[in-house]
Amino acid sequence: MSNKILSITEKVPVESTLPDGTYSGVWGGYVIELNYQGKTYQLTTEVGVKGMGIKVSVMVKDGVATFSEIRN
Repeated sequence: MSNKILSITEKVPVESTLPDGTYSGVWGGYVIELNYQGKTYQLTTEVGVKGMGIKVSVMVKDGVATFSEIRN
């Protein structure tokens, strides 16, 4: 049996920036995902981690983003 597809949407990545501030995110591999004002952002890191779901704090100051792991 086949199911009907309701719509097809092209997903085009767009380079973006975040305003200065601190954001909560989740790190896995080389990607941190965070939500800001109803949008999901993917940030690529220079170092990777084995595993997924690692909580991090992302700090943006003067357009430069850094992050640190949040220890529970």
